Amino acid sequence: MQKINVGLVGVGNIGNIHLMCLAALKDSRLLDLDVTALCDIDEETLDRAATLYDVSNTYVNYDDLVSDDDVDVVYVCTPTNRHRDIVKAVAEQEKDVFCEKPLAHSAPQARDLLGHVNGHNIRNGVGLVLRYDQLLLYAKQLIEDENLGKPMLAHIRDDQRFPINYIYYSQWRGDKSIAGGGTLIEHSIHDLDLLLWLMGDVQDVFARVNFFSEREVEDHASVTLTHTNGAVSTLDSLWHWVDRPNERFIELFFQEGYIAIHLGSGERFLKYHVKDEGPTRVSVEEANSVLLDELELKSEDLNNDQIQAITTVGPERYSALSYAFLKSVQENGDADPSFIDAIKAHRLVDAAYKSADSDRLITL
Repeated sequence: MQKINVGLVGVGNIGNIHLMCLAALKDSRLLDLDVTALCDIDEETLDRAATLYDVSNTYVNYDDLVSDDDVDVVYVCTPTNRHRDIVKAVAEQEKDVFCEKPLAHSAPQARDLLGHVNGHNIRNGVGLVLRYDQLLLYAKQLIEDENLGKPMLAHIRDDQRFPINYIYYSQWRGDKSIAGGGTLIEHSIHDLDLLLWLMGDVQDVFARVNFFSEREVEDHASVTLTHTNGAVSTLDSLWHWVDRPNERFIELFFQEGYIAIHLGSGERFLKYHVKDEGPTRVSVEEANSVLLDELELKSEDLNNDQIQAITTVGPERYSALSYAFLKSVQENGDADPSFIDAIKAHRLVDAAYKSADSDRLITL
C-alpha cells in the first residue's frame, strides 16, 4: 500500500495529541505514513510542534497546506468555528479529511459539510473517539453477544474541570462564537454519540442547561433521550472548577444484564453482571483484545512497539481512531465514525438546546 502523507491544521492541545499518536503509528510501522506539513496561526506554537515532530513544511495559512502537493490527507484540529471553511477547502482539493468534533456549531452546518465532501467523493472521518475505547468496545460486544434481554436504561455522568487554561492551554472553549456552546456540544457530543451507538436510535429529547459560572456557554446539561426501542437514557454533563480527575461513569441496564464502565483520568475498568451469574470485572488490559479485533489486528502478528502504539501510547483511543481512519483511506473503504455519525449526534445536541430553550419535549 502506498504511503500516506498527512497535513495537520491546528497544533494546539488536540492537534498535539493527534501528532503524538500519528508518530507512534509511523515509528512502530503499523502504518506507512509521514506528517509532511503543519499549519497554525500561532507561529511560535507552530515552530515548536514542527521541531518536536520533525516536520519541515509549515504554514500559517491553511489554504497553503491544503494545496500542498505533498499532502494527501488533512487533519482539521482547530477551534470549532474554523472547521467549516477548512473542510470545504480540503474538499475542493479532493483530499480525504479527518475533522475533530464537534464537526460544526449545528446539525445543518454539519450537513452542509457532508454535502461538500460527498460532492467531491472524498473519505471523511470525525473525532468521536469513544468508539475506540477498549472498555466501551467490550461493552458493545457484550450487548451484541450476551443474552442481556431488552434494553431498559442508560445513564452517563460526565464531569470535567472547565476546559479553560489548566491542561488545555487555551481560552476559546469559553467563547460561544468560537465553540458554539459549552459542555453539551463541546464535550458531551461524545456521550450522545455513545448513547446512540450503544442503545440505538432516539425518538425524542428533553433537556435542561445551566450557566452556573455566568459565562456565555453552559457548564451544566441534563438530557433525557427516549430510544425507539423503548429504552431511556439520561446524561448529566458538568464543567466545574474542582481540581479533580475528569471522570465519565456509564451504567447500562437490561432486563437480564447490567454493565458499568468507569472512565476516569485515573482508574478505568468495566463491570458486568449477566442473569444469575456473578459479577465480572474487566481491566483495560483484558479489553485490549477486543480493540485489536475491531481494528482487524492479531496480537501474534504484532511486535511489542506496535501493540503499545495502539493500546498504551498516550491517549490510546486516538491512535486506534487514526489507525482505523487511515486504513480506510489506504483501502478505499468507509471511515467509522464518519460525518454521517457526527450529524446524528449533532441532531441530538440541537434538539437538547431547543428543548432547554422552550421547556418542552422535542420529537425527532
